[in-house]
Amino acid sequence: MNNAWGWFGTVTGITGGLLVALNFEWSKFGYFFFMASAISWIVQGAKNNDNSLVLLNTVFVCVNTLGIYHWFS
Repeated sequence: MNNAWGWFGTVTGITGGLLVALNFEWSKFGYFFFMASAISWIVQGAKNNDNSLVLLNTVFVCVNTLGIYHWFS
């Protein structure tokens, strides 16, 4: 189970995508799943010394922060 962060990132990313794509009352909570996914992929990327994965998901954390701010403020 050395790829637990990767699987967590996959499951939360899929869940977040579905919530946002369904565009219903609870869709805004998809951003929290996207945030959890991005953070877990940063951890996984750091463990594997994959700088491109870390950079990509650091940007996703910023984008998700913007989405959370937009929908919850």
